[in-house]
Amino acid sequence: MRKTLIKAAVVGASVLALTGITAGAAQASVQGPDIMGTGSFQDCMNWGKALKANGTVEDFACMVGSEPNTYELTPFYKG
Repeated sequence: MRKTLIKAAVVGASVLALTGITAGAAQASVQGPDIMGTGSFQDCMNWGKALKANGTVEDFACMVGSEPNTYELTPFYKG
């Protein structure tokens, strides 16, 4: 159990680092509900970047989903 929690923390930190979100930005933003998607992690990143570029979200985080070939995109809206 402990190894699983440590692994989850490391993966979570890596994902947040990849998306460029910081603790300060997350605190100043309003987190929306996770959006489930089908595709690769890169598909999630591409979608998140597009949402950010057109101003729909302030920032985002992507995580690999629990099922194969799925992901979860967490949007952060301006607070």
